[in-house]
Order: sequence, then C-alpha cells, then structure tokens
Amino acid sequence: MLRNANGHFDWQFITPPVHSTFMGKGFQTIERHVDERLENETEETLNARIKADIVVMCQDRGLPAEGEKKQLIKYLLDWQKAKPVPGPSTPQLYCPEIPVVSKKAAINTVYLNSLLMDANFQGEITYDQIQVGRKLGSGGFKDCYAGKYKGEDVAIGQLRIQNFTETDIKEMKHEIDVLKQLRHENIVRFVGVCTNVRHLCIVTELCEHGDLYDYMRKARRPTFGRMIMYMHDIALACSYLHTRRPSIIHRDMKSMNILISSDDRAKINDFGLARIRPRANASMHTQCGTPNWQAPEFWTPNPRYTEKVDVYACGLIFWEILSWADLGYPYHNLTEHQLYEAVRDKDVRPPLDRLRKYPTSLLSLIQDMWRKDPRRRPTMSYVVDRLAEYLQ
Repeated sequence: MLRNANGHFDWQFITPPVHSTFMGKGFQTIERHVDERLENETEETLNARIKADIVVMCQDRGLPAEGEKKQLIKYLLDWQKAKPVPGPSTPQLYCPEIPVVSKKAAINTVYLNSLLMDANFQGEITYDQIQVGRKLGSGGFKDCYAGKYKGEDVAIGQLRIQNFTETDIKEMKHEIDVLKQLRHENIVRFVGVCTNVRHLCIVTELCEHGDLYDYMRKARRPTFGRMIMYMHDIALACSYLHTRRPSIIHRDMKSMNILISSDDRAKINDFGLARIRPRANASMHTQCGTPNWQAPEFWTPNPRYTEKVDVYACGLIFWEILSWADLGYPYHNLTEHQLYEAVRDKDVRPPLDRLRKYPTSLLSLIQDMWRKDPRRRPTMSYVVDRLAEYLQ
C-alpha cells in the first residue's frame, strides 16, 4: 500500500508466490527460490510498502514475520537472491491454507424543540429540506434511510416517536449534544436534526457500506493491510474521544456501531450510551451496553469503570476483524448467564488458535486490550501507535 499525493492510501493486493519444485502433492522443496512476484522488487520498492504488506509477503513464503520492517525486508531480499533462508533447508511439508470464509409526554413540535434544542443550536433542518431515499434498515425505535440534504448524500435516522417518553427525548438530546461537538474523520459526522412532530430525524453523513458486523458477512476477506487500517481507524476515533477534555466514553463499542464508508474507512457511530467523564480519575457508575462486548467491570450491582471499557470492547472488535466473521461474534454460543460466568469468573476470551498466522505482537496487543483488570489494559493512544507500525 502506497500513500498518494493526496495523502490517501492506494491499496496493492499481494498474490501468493510461485513455488519452483514440488515433490508430489503437498510437498515443496526450498533449495532454490524462483519467485516471479519478487523479481522486480528492490529494497526501495519494498520499503515503500506498509509493514502489514511486508508481513503477508513473508508469511506467504514461510519466512519469519515478526520483527522490525527493515529486518523483514532483508528476509525477502535474501529469499529473492536464493540465499539461505532462516530455518531448516530440508524438504518441508507444504500445506496450502484453506480459506475460512415514564409517563407519556405530550409530543408536539414546540415541545420537541424545547427539549432538543438550545439557544446556540445551529443544526436544525426542516423536513422539506431533506429527500428520503431507500431504506437502509431498522433497529429499536428508528428507521434509517439514505437520502439527500442540500445535495449531499446523508443518512436519515427517522425515529418512531408515538411511544416516546420525556426520558426518551432527553436521551436523544444527549446523543445530539455529544454528536454535534465531535469532529474527527473516523467518527460519523453529525449534519443536523429535524424536529417536525411527524418526522423526527437525526441526519448524519452516509456510510454506504453499512455497519461492520454486516459488512464482514457479505464482503470478501480483505488484505491484512486493510484489516489493520480498519483497526487503526477505530483506535484513532476512540483515542480522540478518550483524550478530549472532558473525555468521552462510548460504552457501547461493538461491530454493529462501526460503519464503513464508500472510501473504505471505519467510523464510530451511535452515541446514545456515551457519557462524558468530568475528570481524568473519575469512574462512571451506570450499567449499559451489549453484554457480548461488555467489559467484566460492568457486571456488578454498582459498576465502576473508566474509558478502559472501550479498550476491552475494541479488543473484541479487532478479533472479529481478523477472523472476518468466520468465528462468529464474541461468545455467540453462550447464553447471557454463561457469558458472565465464563468471562468474569473463568477469564474466558475468544479463541486465537485460528489466528496464529497473524503477528504474535498483534495478537498479544489484543490480549492486553481484553485483560480482566482494566488497569493492565493499554490506552487507545498506545494501541494507535502499535497499529501504526504496520502502516509505515
């Protein structure tokens, strides 16, 4: 993957190497390395690739895939020149990988405005300014549509308000208050809100590929470099939330709340459960979120937690990305009671056996992120730095 003049990445797909000599089905000799895919590569061209691509190239050739990028490039160049390869030089069994594919409030427009808006609010949209297009999906009390606003492609979350309580409206106001103060390329951009009594809508940027959970189940497995980019995008957005003053804890990080844009970038969505943490050393106390991605510290009568709950959830999302839905979602085969018992009491975590082809350092990072003790989990800023090493 190369960075172009606009600062974006151009993705290059790596095809499997051509092996020279086979000793019957399932065997390969490594005496000489005739590798057409490396013939035109030099130290300069390899160095222009991101580390994640170099890792895959090494893995495809049975070379060490751990260590600094410079050392991995040396392994490839040595292979290219048919120099001795680290490891045994006798015939080895060749096993090609098999793909693993309250009381009801009187709802009216004036009342909605009084609850949702403030004197400085600049994002009110009238219903005649938006064009509602195809339905993207439904969830809870909201239907989501693709649409247009002032010529821009947008997502329109139209809420079914007939059963809303005043508490529901105030929760919605909270989400809007959070959204409108966030400005980051990996957080879904808030456009505005329509408070028409018949059409209460939250308008945001449109992410054409939908949520990550569904996307992983309909899209082909991407390159390792692209997986790292998704993880890096998510980590950047979380780090941005956590390092704000006051910091913001999302509290409901999961693959369904990550959207994929048309330019293949991951963006955090759904801040309905987000809470602002007033001081860096303050703990939050409200239980919430989806159990499968919840950190164990949530599961007490009076939970105390910090932004490390998001770190834990991101570790599970990264596991989902690497497995690309082949292993399901975290703890999909457990009931809620079994989940609490396994994760909290027995320290069970999603299996890594089928992910061993990925760098050990990356898997270790994920394991650190989902540690039971939140104090031992890394910060999201640290995670950003570790993932960035694969994009250099």
